[in-house]
Amino acid sequence: MKKNILFEHSIFLHQKTGGISKYIYNLNEYLNKNNFKSLIYSPLTINDNLKQKNKNNVFFIRFKKIPIFFTKIFYAINNILTLLKIVIYKPDILHYSYYNNFFLSIVNKPSVLTVYDLIHEKIKSKNYKFYKSKLVKKVNKIICISNQTKNDLIKYYNVKANKISVIYLGINQKKILRKKKKFILFVGHREGYKNFNNLIKAYGKSQYLKKNYKLIVFGLSNFNEYEKNLIKKHDVVNNVFFKNGNDNYLNSLYSKATVFVFPSYYEGFGIPILEAMRCGCPIACSNIDVFREISNNSCIYFNPKNDQSIKKSIEKIAKSKKLQNKLVRKGFSNIKKYTWEKCAKETIKVYNNL
Repeated sequence: MKKNILFEHSIFLHQKTGGISKYIYNLNEYLNKNNFKSLIYSPLTINDNLKQKNKNNVFFIRFKKIPIFFTKIFYAINNILTLLKIVIYKPDILHYSYYNNFFLSIVNKPSVLTVYDLIHEKIKSKNYKFYKSKLVKKVNKIICISNQTKNDLIKYYNVKANKISVIYLGINQKKILRKKKKFILFVGHREGYKNFNNLIKAYGKSQYLKKNYKLIVFGLSNFNEYEKNLIKKHDVVNNVFFKNGNDNYLNSLYSKATVFVFPSYYEGFGIPILEAMRCGCPIACSNIDVFREISNNSCIYFNPKNDQSIKKSIEKIAKSKKLQNKLVRKGFSNIKKYTWEKCAKETIKVYNNL
């Protein structure tokens, strides 16, 4: 039975770019390809995925960022307009794109929540304001993007396992191949659990890497004072470069890099791993459960707490063309399991079982 699905606005006002909004955007597109009537509704947005209005996504005004002191006002406007849209659109299912409690006691519709990770709970963040507990308790069904996330959700919120479905994210299957250049790539945020510190330490201790390979750091914001001092302390000021840009530019970096390094202590999934694999980039990453789950034997793993382990793993790939080619082949094989079509079809099963 076909259903009308509405994705509420939260992630598209919270996130300019990133894996979560990509997931909701792509899932919405593939649901519509499967003859579902699915809609993203975010009247005010800052998200780069919502650049063009069409029948599958609706927004009225797109900002570069939320003006200072206007965050609560913007969310209130979006909540009220979304509530009106629910009355008019009459969706069969409300799918929460992020952690927004506003509709819980107002909207009497079957609901689905996707939980991406439990990072804030693990690091006991004092600034955690997403009020996840009410949502995980009251929604009808929860999608987790990995078994790691499912296990963490059960641990921290005592959710019954039969309420949770594990559905992996997808990746565009079109390969992107470019001529390799001598640089190592890091992508994403750099704070705390992302373990950027140990990467800089590892890189700074390798005379071979410093002599032969630059380190390119791709992200939203340039180095802060602490990071500049860290880079200076390890004598790599002339070796480490910050870059930012759109997805096309990021894909070109993946495809040209000799090694992609992902040193996180914890992740809910690890979409950059699949992005790097699609672009034919060998990967050195942390030996953590979720990366083993997603990558299988397609990467070289290291101990993220040990900078020597990080250093040796990067050097191992950088020094061996044979190993690089082997990892690229394994990566191409691995990503075949992660398609947006498969993600959408498994999500449809969740909707139909409500």
